[in-house]
Amino acid sequence: MRSVRARAYRRRLSSSSAGGSAEFKPRRNPLKTLVTRVGRIAAAPEPRHAGETAITSFTLVTDRPKLVDGKTVKNEAGYTETHAEFHRVTAFNGLGTSVAKHKKKGDLVEVQGRLHYSKWTDREGVERYAVEIVAEEVLFL
Repeated sequence: MRSVRARAYRRRLSSSSAGGSAEFKPRRNPLKTLVTRVGRIAAAPEPRHAGETAITSFTLVTDRPKLVDGKTVKNEAGYTETHAEFHRVTAFNGLGTSVAKHKKKGDLVEVQGRLHYSKWTDREGVERYAVEIVAEEVLFL
């Protein structure tokens, strides 16, 4: 695929230098805030509708190992101690409907999506920030 693009780019450059007046600029791929998380659903997914759009929200719990001085900490039984992290996930339309219909609290899923950042001012005038994952794919594990 890349070699086809390179040939097309060279062809356009050679045609523009051979009397053509149009300047060619190669396209750049935009950066994405792509994330992949595997974890368990913390509570039953919450479906709702906004007009004709189905929206399902749920919280995904992932674990990461507890580190001290760069080494993992083990408990008395020999298991690695972990810290739980909670991620808000929003799925739209058919994907959201499928998650709400087939998944429940404690089910293991893999979520792939993009990060969405929100900023607002609360009633007390304090600026608040939030990050959520807008799901593009949810795999039922």
